[in-house]
Amino acid sequence: MEIIVVILAYLFGGIVDAVCGGGGLIILPAFFAIGVPPHVAVGTNQTAVLPGIVTSVAKFHKSGKIDVKNAIYAAPFGLIGGFVGAKLNLMVSESYLQILLMVLIPILALVTLFKPNVGNEDRSGENSRRKMIILSAVIGFVVGTYHAFYGPASGTFYMLAFAMLLGYDLVTANGNTRFVTLFVSAVSSITYALSGSVNWLYVLAAVPAYAIGNYIGASLAISKGAKFVRPMYYVILTILFIKLVKDFFF
Repeated sequence: MEIIVVILAYLFGGIVDAVCGGGGLIILPAFFAIGVPPHVAVGTNQTAVLPGIVTSVAKFHKSGKIDVKNAIYAAPFGLIGGFVGAKLNLMVSESYLQILLMVLIPILALVTLFKPNVGNEDRSGENSRRKMIILSAVIGFVVGTYHAFYGPASGTFYMLAFAMLLGYDLVTANGNTRFVTLFVSAVSSITYALSGSVNWLYVLAAVPAYAIGNYIGASLAISKGAKFVRPMYYVILTILFIKLVKDFFF
């Protein structure tokens, strides 16, 4: 029964991740429900998702929905941000970030709601080369810091940042996101594996399910476009907001 729970969580989580990010909001609670300790749940998840991310990156890249020449600048700064976020996590209470996010998430939702054209078409070509490089690096660092400090729905925040700040359509923004998270997940999975915080039985069950989910999600995002992606990230933002309220007040 535990294996079935893991497979279903990774199948659905993989679809959600490839569409708009936020699959961890499905996968990690499933691990907790079957009694997996938090550090093992995170370590197992980071290891299990890596092959699936490769699958979705290949699918997005084949369809021309990754701007590698700019997304590549976000990747190393995402790793630096991950280091900074991990250090901050040891020094600062998560409650401060939770309060900030409880204010920020409704604002993000309202901005995208009242600007329905954001992410509908790719306008990234209107930016100067310098602006693209600088903002890609900033996106990588800021969201990478958040990813290591708190974590949930970091892929969704990457996607929104690429769309809102650099003018990418939502599908390409998500392709860029998958490309960046590939590097972050690779480093994280190695770190957790070396520390012994990985349940390899669950990894074996999760890898094919997540890869299939990623392929399905990437195919849906590419074929259906922003009109399909947009409602999904509203759902993820809502789930994240509920989680924040629950963690902070209860």
